Amino acid sequence: MTHLKLYDEKRFDVYPELFGSFLEHMGTVIYTGVYEPGHPTATKEGFRGDVLELVKALGVKTLRYPGGNYTSSYHWEDTVGPKPDRPRCMNIAWQSIETNQFGLHEFFQWAKEAGVTNPILTVNLGTRGIDDALHELEYVNGRYDTKWANLRRRNGRDTPFEVKYWCLGNELDGPWQVARKTPEEYGRLANETSKAMKMLDPSIQTILVGSSTPNIATYPSWDFKVLMEAYDNVDFIAMHNYIDREQSQNLDKKITRASDELPTYLARSREFDKQIEEIEAIADAVKALKHSDKTMNISFDEWNVHHFSGKEPRPWEEHNPVDWCYFELADTLLFGSMALAILRHGDRVHLSCQALLVNTIPLILTDEDGAAWANPTYYVLQSLLHNITDTTEVVESVLPDGDVYNTNLYADVPIIDQVTIDTGSAYVVYAVNRGLATQNLEVEFRSK
Repeated sequence: MTHLKLYDEKRFDVYPELFGSFLEHMGTVIYTGVYEPGHPTATKEGFRGDVLELVKALGVKTLRYPGGNYTSSYHWEDTVGPKPDRPRCMNIAWQSIETNQFGLHEFFQWAKEAGVTNPILTVNLGTRGIDDALHELEYVNGRYDTKWANLRRRNGRDTPFEVKYWCLGNELDGPWQVARKTPEEYGRLANETSKAMKMLDPSIQTILVGSSTPNIATYPSWDFKVLMEAYDNVDFIAMHNYIDREQSQNLDKKITRASDELPTYLARSREFDKQIEEIEAIADAVKALKHSDKTMNISFDEWNVHHFSGKEPRPWEEHNPVDWCYFELADTLLFGSMALAILRHGDRVHLSCQALLVNTIPLILTDEDGAAWANPTYYVLQSLLHNITDTTEVVESVLPDGDVYNTNLYADVPIIDQVTIDTGSAYVVYAVNRGLATQNLEVEFRSK
């Protein structure tokens, strides 16, 4: 028997926008994923109706778009206007042909039909800069009789889209990235871009690019340096992390490790806790050095378990398959613990985006011209989304006599990983059993 004690001394609010997802123009995420005009369930806009139903049942409110690596050479203006006039382009990030038949207007229409109310857009700070970010922001949110807002009106949308959250590029620390930058040059560019964007629209909040993975040699010095450049003018620092059962690797030293044994694999969610706490500490150190009154929040805007699909990419085709894959029970248990790490730190992690929604390490899988169905991780996120409301609080809880185990990489791993929330009408205990045997959990309530 494992005893869980609930206390009321420490509580903090969390909101439905905390757990989001992500659409990127890669693989079959967009084309034959969410957009397939010839599909038997297609709407008049060409959206897959079967996928829309699954997304609505999921309940996701936050959605990041359109990338990802894709945005580092992204020209947003190619994606608007009459579809026959939109150019076919080479997507150099994913080595595919982009038709631009699904663009900004299609995304916002799809999001509305899917019940998404909190879109996050990413601007190109790889091959582009401040002017292009301002033009896109004016197009999307502009209210006045001005050039880019009027172009939006001519393209059929009179009122602004009112996007609140904007990512200032993506993973620009990575050697794989188009237009990789040093932390100093990126931090200065992001600072000046955010400052200018907020002059144009003071209602927005901006997200600074943090380290693309804790397995890169520049982690966490990148985060410190970019925060030192941009702390005063941004609202979030981004975190990314994927955990792969087949191998982990240091991206600079090219060190790989063989497949994890199951107990180690299920313990690897602890890396999420550690990474969040490290970024919190770095942000707070910068706050102190700058004598700032502002606390920097975190957007964990790419996270997931990861498996290689075994598919061979076909360069320079449309919707080049990249990473179509299934998840198993072990992956689902780890995914649950990763989500609990985010929830446990919800006082600082205010946004998160599971990556990706459809077909690439996805919640939802599709066959072209065929069926759509849910991966098992879908049901983990669905449960969280259905129980987190505008009145939900995370409640301090402890397992004082909980059993632990050790592996060659981790010590004192709790067999039961848990977080408790108060929805306002009930307590909900989320618990993951990392052990190989059934666990009985007894809950003890202690009022104030």
